[in-house]
Amino acid sequence: MNNLKIAWRNLWRNKRRTVITSASIFFGVIFATIMSSMQEGSYGTMVDNIVKFYSGYIQVLNEDYWENKTINNT
Repeated sequence: MNNLKIAWRNLWRNKRRTVITSASIFFGVIFATIMSSMQEGSYGTMVDNIVKFYSGYIQVLNEDYWENKTINNT
């Protein structure tokens, strides 16, 4: 418990450094959260676009489709 008191007092001996460090940590966490959200959103959009481009999540194909890719072999 004594170590916590000493640590707390030392934090406020140099207030400017404490505020700058706290603000840096805060903005770093916010930036990481925003970037993670953007990454998840773009991944979801990619999956949706691919599903729209092709016929859906599942494609049932005839065995001959890979040799002759026509609509009749799907």
